[in-house]
Amino acid sequence: MVGPIVVAVLVVGGAAGCSGDGSGGGGKGGKPSVSATRAKPVAPRDALAAYEREAASGFTDADDCQQFMTRKLTAGVKVCKAMEAKDRQTYAEPIVDVTEAERQADHYGRDNLGAKGNSLAVSLPLQRMVAWFREHSEG
Repeated sequence: MVGPIVVAVLVVGGAAGCSGDGSGGGGKGGKPSVSATRAKPVAPRDALAAYEREAASGFTDADDCQQFMTRKLTAGVKVCKAMEAKDRQTYAEPIVDVTEAERQADHYGRDNLGAKGNSLAVSLPLQRMVAWFREHSEG
């Protein structure tokens, strides 16, 4: 019975969101930074194209995998921020996917993403985000 209560608290508590800082929110106190409010918004599909370029680079060994996964997650967070800036409701599902990838990265340790299981745990939600864009032309 504790499981459903915890999930409800996470959803109601606003855990979904792209932070890049592992906090699950939009920065300190949930307020955007001054630099974020002045920057020209990036279209979600443009951010996705940058993500796909990062993801296409691949890796050759464990050290390279760590760097690759860090770049891939960072690019995913940028896609998430672009989606939030454009329309949180339309992009609700892929925003949750990127948030899950960040949560997994925090759980396993962002400095240990090169390990097989850890990289998979982070990659799967990011792959769901990409699949969402392929299935939704409005995105």
